[in-house]
Amino acid sequence: MITGTDVTGLGKEHNLVRFPQCPGKAYLHSAEQDFDHANPQQEQQLLKTLDDADSHVSISAGPFLATSIASVDGAPHVFFANFTGLRGGVNPVQTPQTNIQVMVREQKASLGHFLPFLGEVQDVHGTAANGRVTYTLPPITKGAVFWYDAATVLPR
Repeated sequence: MITGTDVTGLGKEHNLVRFPQCPGKAYLHSAEQDFDHANPQQEQQLLKTLDDADSHVSISAGPFLATSIASVDGAPHVFFANFTGLRGGVNPVQTPQTNIQVMVREQKASLGHFLPFLGEVQDVHGTAANGRVTYTLPPITKGAVFWYDAATVLPR
Protein backbone atom coordinates (compact mmCIF):
# COMPACT_ATOMS: atom_id res chain seq x y z
CA MET A 1 0.00 0.00 0.00
CA ILE A 2 1.40 3.35 -1.04
CA THR A 3 -0.08 6.63 0.15
CA GLY A 4 0.71 10.08 -1.16
CA THR A 5 3.18 10.61 -3.98
CA ASP A 6 4.46 7.30 -5.36
CA VAL A 7 8.20 7.43 -5.96
CA THR A 8 8.76 3.66 -5.74
CA GLY A 9 8.85 2.93 -9.46
CA LEU A 10 7.16 -0.42 -8.80
CA GLY A 11 4.81 -0.22 -11.77
CA LYS A 12 1.47 -2.03 -11.85
CA GLU A 13 1.84 -4.86 -9.36
CA HIS A 14 -1.29 -6.98 -8.79
CA ASN A 15 -1.03 -6.75 -5.01
CA LEU A 16 -0.18 -3.06 -4.79
CA VAL A 17 -2.77 -0.42 -3.88
CA ARG A 18 -2.13 3.29 -4.30
CA PHE A 19 -3.85 6.18 -2.52
CA PRO A 20 -2.88 9.52 -4.09
CA GLN A 21 -4.27 11.32 -1.02
CA CYS A 22 -3.11 9.79 2.27
CA PRO A 23 -6.15 8.38 4.14
CA GLY A 24 -4.30 8.61 7.44
CA LYS A 25 -3.69 12.33 7.00
CA ALA A 26 -7.34 12.89 6.07
CA TYR A 27 -8.54 11.01 9.16
CA LEU A 28 -6.06 12.79 11.44
CA HIS A 29 -7.22 16.15 10.08
CA SER A 30 -10.84 15.16 10.78
CA ALA A 31 -9.94 14.03 14.31
CA GLU A 32 -8.10 17.28 15.02
CA GLN A 33 -11.16 19.27 13.92
CA ASP A 34 -13.74 17.27 15.94
CA PHE A 35 -12.37 14.20 17.74
CA ASP A 36 -15.74 13.08 19.11
CA HIS A 37 -17.23 12.87 15.63
CA ALA A 38 -14.21 11.67 13.67
CA ASN A 39 -15.11 8.34 12.13
CA PRO A 40 -12.67 5.87 10.56
CA GLN A 41 -15.55 4.77 8.31
CA GLN A 42 -15.01 7.95 6.28
CA GLU A 43 -12.02 6.23 4.68
CA GLN A 44 -14.04 3.42 3.05
CA GLN A 45 -11.57 2.68 0.25
CA LEU A 46 -8.74 2.15 2.73
CA LEU A 47 -10.90 0.01 5.02
CA LYS A 48 -12.07 -2.13 2.11
CA THR A 49 -8.46 -2.63 1.04
CA LEU A 50 -7.53 -3.69 4.56
CA ASP A 51 -10.55 -6.02 4.80
CA ASP A 52 -9.56 -7.67 1.52
CA ALA A 53 -6.06 -8.34 2.79
CA ASP A 54 -5.50 -11.74 4.36
CA SER A 55 -4.04 -10.41 7.60
CA HIS A 56 -2.57 -12.65 10.25
CA VAL A 57 -3.94 -10.56 13.13
CA SER A 58 -7.16 -8.53 13.13
CA ILE A 59 -8.91 -6.59 15.88
CA SER A 60 -12.54 -5.81 16.60
CA ALA A 61 -12.84 -2.77 18.87
CA GLY A 62 -14.42 0.66 19.20
CA PRO A 63 -13.24 3.55 17.01
CA PHE A 64 -11.40 5.36 19.83
CA LEU A 65 -9.22 2.40 20.78
CA ALA A 66 -5.94 2.84 18.89
CA THR A 67 -3.93 -0.27 18.10
CA SER A 68 -0.46 -1.05 16.90
CA ILE A 69 0.74 -4.54 16.01
CA ALA A 70 4.41 -5.42 16.37
CA SER A 71 6.62 -8.46 16.61
CA VAL A 72 8.38 -8.71 19.98
CA ASP A 73 10.91 -11.53 20.31
CA GLY A 74 9.23 -13.20 17.33
CA ALA A 75 5.71 -13.15 18.79
CA PRO A 76 2.89 -10.85 17.58
CA HIS A 77 1.96 -8.22 20.17
CA VAL A 78 -1.01 -5.85 19.99
CA PHE A 79 -0.62 -2.53 21.83
CA PHE A 80 -3.84 -0.70 22.76
CA ALA A 81 -4.40 2.95 23.75
CA ASN A 82 -7.90 3.98 24.82
CA PHE A 83 -9.00 7.51 23.94
CA THR A 84 -12.73 6.97 24.50
CA GLY A 85 -14.34 9.76 26.50
CA LEU A 86 -11.28 12.00 26.69
CA ARG A 87 -12.01 15.68 26.12
CA GLY A 88 -9.31 18.33 26.46
CA GLY A 89 -9.91 20.59 29.46
CA VAL A 90 -13.18 18.80 30.26
CA ASN A 91 -12.67 15.06 30.92
CA PRO A 92 -9.25 13.47 31.53
CA VAL A 93 -10.65 9.98 32.30
CA GLN A 94 -11.16 7.32 29.65
CA THR A 95 -14.36 5.30 29.36
CA PRO A 96 -13.43 1.61 29.71
CA GLN A 97 -13.81 -0.41 26.51
CA THR A 98 -15.28 -3.91 26.50
CA ASN A 99 -15.98 -6.72 24.00
CA ILE A 100 -12.60 -6.29 22.34
CA GLN A 101 -11.56 -9.25 20.24
CA VAL A 102 -8.25 -10.20 18.69
CA MET A 103 -8.45 -12.75 15.88
CA VAL A 104 -5.35 -14.59 14.66
CA ARG A 105 -4.90 -16.95 11.74
CA GLU A 106 -4.12 -20.20 13.51
CA GLN A 107 -5.59 -23.69 13.45
CA LYS A 108 -5.49 -24.46 17.17
CA ALA A 109 -6.39 -22.39 20.20
CA SER A 110 -3.38 -21.21 22.16
CA LEU A 111 -2.87 -19.31 25.36
CA GLY A 112 -2.95 -15.53 25.12
CA HIS A 113 -1.65 -13.00 27.58
CA PHE A 114 -3.15 -9.61 28.49
CA LEU A 115 -1.27 -6.89 30.37
CA PRO A 116 -3.38 -3.86 31.33
CA PHE A 117 -1.69 -0.51 31.93
CA LEU A 118 0.02 -0.68 35.37
CA GLY A 119 -1.59 -4.08 35.98
CA GLU A 120 -0.67 -7.75 36.15
CA VAL A 121 -0.49 -10.23 33.27
CA GLN A 122 -3.68 -12.26 32.84
CA ASP A 123 -4.11 -15.41 30.76
CA VAL A 124 -6.72 -15.26 27.97
CA HIS A 125 -7.98 -18.45 26.35
CA GLY A 126 -8.67 -18.42 22.64
CA THR A 127 -11.47 -20.17 20.79
CA ALA A 128 -10.66 -21.82 17.45
CA ALA A 129 -13.09 -21.79 14.52
CA ASN A 130 -12.74 -21.57 10.74
CA GLY A 131 -8.94 -21.41 10.77
CA ARG A 132 -8.83 -18.50 13.21
CA VAL A 133 -8.48 -18.20 16.97
CA THR A 134 -10.50 -15.49 18.70
CA TYR A 135 -9.46 -13.99 22.03
CA THR A 136 -11.97 -11.84 23.92
CA LEU A 137 -10.02 -9.42 26.09
CA PRO A 138 -10.83 -8.03 29.52
CA PRO A 139 -11.95 -4.36 29.60
CA ILE A 140 -9.31 -1.79 28.65
CA THR A 141 -9.33 1.44 30.64
CA LYS A 142 -6.17 3.32 29.66
CA GLY A 143 -4.05 0.94 27.63
CA ALA A 144 -2.93 -2.66 27.39
CA VAL A 145 -0.80 -5.18 25.54
CA PHE A 146 -1.96 -8.56 24.22
CA TRP A 147 0.21 -11.36 22.87
CA TYR A 148 -0.03 -15.09 22.33
CA ASP A 149 2.33 -17.97 21.99
CA ALA A 150 1.35 -20.26 19.12
CA ALA A 151 3.70 -22.90 20.55
CA THR A 152 1.57 -23.19 23.69
CA VAL A 153 -1.43 -25.09 22.37
CA LEU A 154 -4.33 -25.60 24.75
CA PRO A 155 -5.65 -29.15 25.30
CA ARG A 156 -9.04 -29.93 23.79
